[in-house]
Amino acid sequence: MGVELDLKPDDTAGSSVVLAIEDRYLDQTGQSPDDVIDTLTRDQEDPGQDAVRTEQFEQDGYTGTRYVYADTGIGAVGDQVGWPIEVVREGSDYLVSGTLDLTEQGLGGRGAAAIENLSVTVDITFPGAVETSNGTVDGNTVRWEPTVGEKVEIHARGSAVGPRDAASRGAAGATEVVTLPVVPEWMVLVLGLSGLVILLLIGVIVWQAMLRVRDRRPADAAPGYVQAPGAPYGGAPGYGAPGYGGAAGYGTPGYGAAPAPHGATPATPAAYGAAPGHPQEQPTPPDPNRPPSFPPGF
Repeated sequence: MGVELDLKPDDTAGSSVVLAIEDRYLDQTGQSPDDVIDTLTRDQEDPGQDAVRTEQFEQDGYTGTRYVYADTGIGAVGDQVGWPIEVVREGSDYLVSGTLDLTEQGLGGRGAAAIENLSVTVDITFPGAVETSNGTVDGNTVRWEPTVGEKVEIHARGSAVGPRDAASRGAAGATEVVTLPVVPEWMVLVLGLSGLVILLLIGVIVWQAMLRVRDRRPADAAPGYVQAPGAPYGGAPGYGAPGYGGAAGYGTPGYGAAPAPHGATPATPAAYGAAPGHPQEQPTPPDPNRPPSFPPGF
């Protein structure tokens, strides 16, 4: 027979009892597993009375029935499975202890059956890792296989918190860390090249604008004679065409001409219809402030 306890982090436990008969004994006696189980539980409470379901059990050369019970508080698991097993919680650990009386007197009616053919196992599974025990540890499960006919003490200590619950508590107490998305290296390269192209385009636009502004400036005037303000149109004083306002004493008297000064010989009048005379070309006096040009005098 076997007892199975599955401890939960919320101070509850699932439990089941397995009553199985060795196949060799069944072959020798010719009995069915149910007949032997009825004999074992005679004058005892029916193990299936409070079970939520039953399952066929066939394992390791044993055949029988597993009685599965509803989850209950850890303080009531001993009464539920019919064995003096105590489970208490200390902080984040569960402590399991008990004394199993497997003598004929302790087994009572169960001991009336062939005690030499009876075997008992106790399996208790913790939510977390097992810290200490006097049984055989396999993962989070401790197994005891006490000797029938003796009183056996069992004890174990294991974590009452599962790995997922521990991770959830750690995450709740930890500072939240914000993870920023990582920009791929190729995107950084593309953005850098795009910025460089934009800067080059701006430089070209500015350069073109400066060229247009320079092309619109007026060309510098060529050096030469500049007529003084207010001077009569037509040339230097005294060399004007007749009748066009020459200086006093020079030019043919006529319309608008000024009278010749006293004692001066008047100029000979031009014939009627003759073309007016051209003023004599006079060289432009050099400007002392003008920088030299090439070729000279140009």
